[in-house]
Amino acid sequence: MRPKQLKERRGLIIPLVAVGMVALVGVVALAVDIGRLALAKSACQAAADASAIAGARSLDGTQDLSAATAAASSAATSYQILGTNITAGEVAVSHGSYHYDVAGQIFTPQIPAVAPDNYNLTKVTITHTVSTTFAKVLGSKMTTVSATSTAAHRPRDIAIVLDYSGSMNNESDLWNCESYLGTMNGTPNNTDPVFPNWGPYATTFSSLATLQCTSSDTRVGMCNVTQTVNGITPLVKDFWQNNFGASGVAAFTPAANTTTAPVSGDVYLTATSGKCLLSWSDTSAAKKYATFYGYTQGPGYWGKTFFVWPPEPSDVKPTAGNTTSFPAWGSAATGWDWRKLYFLNNAGTAPVSSNLNLWSSAGAWNDPSGNYRINYKAILAWIKASPNIFPSQLRAGNVLYYSSIPTDVPAASYDHTKLNNTITNADQRFWKEYIDYVVGVWRDPLGTIQHSGSSTCSYGPDFTAGSSRTPTITGPDGSTTPFVGTSDNPKRPRHRLWFGPMTMVQYISDTGLLPGTSHDVSMIAAKLGVAGALQDVKINHPNDLVSLIMFNRPPYTGEPTEVGAFGTPQVPFTKDVDSLTNALWYPPNSSTADVRPWDSNGMQTPRAHGDYNSNTATDYGFMLAYNQFSSNQSLVASGVGGLGRKGAHKIVILETDGMANQSSTATFSNNGAYQSYYKVGSFGTASTSSTDPATSCKAVAQKICAMDTDSPPGFGQPQRPVEIDCIAFGAVFEPTASGSEQANAITFLQGLSTIGGTTFPSSSSDPDNGYKWCIGTLQQRQDKLQ
Repeated sequence: MRPKQLKERRGLIIPLVAVGMVALVGVVALAVDIGRLALAKSACQAAADASAIAGARSLDGTQDLSAATAAASSAATSYQILGTNITAGEVAVSHGSYHYDVAGQIFTPQIPAVAPDNYNLTKVTITHTVSTTFAKVLGSKMTTVSATSTAAHRPRDIAIVLDYSGSMNNESDLWNCESYLGTMNGTPNNTDPVFPNWGPYATTFSSLATLQCTSSDTRVGMCNVTQTVNGITPLVKDFWQNNFGASGVAAFTPAANTTTAPVSGDVYLTATSGKCLLSWSDTSAAKKYATFYGYTQGPGYWGKTFFVWPPEPSDVKPTAGNTTSFPAWGSAATGWDWRKLYFLNNAGTAPVSSNLNLWSSAGAWNDPSGNYRINYKAILAWIKASPNIFPSQLRAGNVLYYSSIPTDVPAASYDHTKLNNTITNADQRFWKEYIDYVVGVWRDPLGTIQHSGSSTCSYGPDFTAGSSRTPTITGPDGSTTPFVGTSDNPKRPRHRLWFGPMTMVQYISDTGLLPGTSHDVSMIAAKLGVAGALQDVKINHPNDLVSLIMFNRPPYTGEPTEVGAFGTPQVPFTKDVDSLTNALWYPPNSSTADVRPWDSNGMQTPRAHGDYNSNTATDYGFMLAYNQFSSNQSLVASGVGGLGRKGAHKIVILETDGMANQSSTATFSNNGAYQSYYKVGSFGTASTSSTDPATSCKAVAQKICAMDTDSPPGFGQPQRPVEIDCIAFGAVFEPTASGSEQANAITFLQGLSTIGGTTFPSSSSDPDNGYKWCIGTLQQRQDKLQ
């Protein structure tokens, strides 16, 4: 090629290269800035995510939107994008709820929140300006990146299933009456040093009297009827005598702590040896009471009793000047003999006329039917006579136990075979049942007579007084004194026939009438722990729905209404933590007026049920939980379920003393996923079942935890399995517990936990799950449960 041509070509190439270099630089600039923009976008998204999470976490129980906005903004402005800080003006924050659409069965963001939803969701958008690098060459100096993030509290549907069976108040009983206590069963549970220590109760005279627990065994000594134990205040201080809404006035006042002699009233006779007189034959000369008052007042909260042995014969008249101690029921026919005054013959037409009416030949107290009738009118008059131990009215926890002490009970109720629920006057029924209980012959709602020394009458049984003579009753012997055989020597009552705060509290407890505010040892710890957990929900989990389910023996077909309780959830699914907490302590519909023990609201008082039947129907509590998780709208109006949310994490928290001893059966309506339910409450009544109670409960748990695609359907989803957590309470789980109950309880709770994907430990020392054994002091139990 000629030089000229070459030169011309070079002239052409140079400009083309220059143009190519500009394009190449633009491509490089674009590539670099695209990379920077990707980094900026990623950083912007990270800042938005952190900001949304910070805002949502701040949406606690206070529902303070300003604070949540500030938290979200602070989190965002702590980030940099390509070396430049995000400014507050570049952050847009809004709040709402992760709302559940019932019709569509789906969660969707809703901004702002609409009642009854809580604010539980934060949405953040960050728009940040960044400078370009090489793109400036092309005239693009600035660009923006934007990111949006939404964070919400995970929705959880939590069914808290609480054991309110009779065994949940056993630790507070006066007497140990449970087989799992092994060698400690049938011993005193009360460590209170204030008790009678005279006459037949004197430890130097009757070693079998044993009115005080002195054992250091951790299973016993928890009775707090009259004293503070384990950090828990006395049950007698849970009761009041003021009017509803008025300033509190304590119901009971203790007498002096005089333990070696009665506070007032009659003193037991002594034999010539100085020992307590066992019977008239123990002395060469029949002794009579120099001054006879007709009562003996015990120390502290023991109250008073008319029982004294030997009794004052009916031919003895009151000492001059002492007649004011006796109301007008004493007569020439009865004198001041407590047997004739307070017990009638079997026909109810005259006083008893033989010791064999009241005792068997072996000295054990008889049941009324066929032997005697209780003279309620006379006993009520004696109760109201000085010293009057009881207030004119008694209430606790919005339950009015009695508004007055009646003068009598219905005539038909003198027939002890009649059920107490036939008495329509609540005052009369309360006092009639209390008198029966103290006499030691309380007839439960199923018609069975319950006796002292049993789990349903948890005060000490009668004991043999002295050591030189066995109990015996020969019957009428009028040669010396009217129908007092000279050798008659009945068993002596420990707590029976003592009318006072101590036995009244035990009566209220054993018959299932305690107020929800009472400090029974097992229940108060459970309630305080649950209350603390509910406060955590309120503060930290605003998208939780919680149901409070209490269980014992439910209302079964054909049984009296008093036998069962808590046939429906105490509180259906709600976000209202305050109402859930209130329901731990007070019966429904009692915020403005008292309820009575046996009315429909009083029967729902949150307390342990009576011990007179097998009443730990754990499976029924799980049936109620199933219905709570259901979305079937037909359940809503009756308060038995229908508010469950598809997609919410389902959790069952079971608190129990571990013993399932009653199984239930109820019709299951299989309507497909989230529409199925058990026909209980207003939809049907459960019945007793012969299935092993633990097996029955686990079958219901398996149904709850099944996948929602199974048949019958459960509520599990592949990414959201149902969770069951078991928490154990009570003496069954103490290290020294005897018998098979603890092992059976552990096996039962471990089986439930396995079904629910959790772990229940084999001992309280387990490093990860030992807290599920709620034993120890009140504070320790409360902390573990929470």
